[in-house]
Amino acid sequence: MGRDVPTFTDAQAIADQISLLPTDYASVKILYNKFINAQSYEATVIEAYSEEAIANSPNYAAFEIDDEVLANLREYAMANSLFWALAEGHACEISARRNAMDNASKNAGDMINKFQILFNRTRQAVITGELVEIITGAAASEDS
Repeated sequence: MGRDVPTFTDAQAIADQISLLPTDYASVKILYNKFINAQSYEATVIEAYSEEAIANSPNYAAFEIDDEVLANLREYAMANSLFWALAEGHACEISARRNAMDNASKNAGDMINKFQILFNRTRQAVITGELVEIITGAAASEDS
């Protein structure tokens, strides 16, 4: 998990592990990187609520939900929140990798340009030195 694109199955596996914990909880806070744009993201918290918090929510009475289904609803809601966090985190990671590769490519281009200039100056100095030797040798042979 974490190497490939996250799937809902991954999120469900995490939610299963959380639901198997021996302690009871009122809510689970999920901290993840929220994707804002290609250059930025921010740490954000979302909550996955307990069965009691879901049952006491104001819109819960609008639906006819059996008490047996409530546990499954809580686990599904948690898995959904986890999947959202995993997907956002993956988008941030891909964006960061892309930015890093873009910066590395720009830096490599700058290095190539600097070495090209250095190579050309060195080659020019060698050619100038050879011309000076040829001219000096020609002038010396005319004097003799």
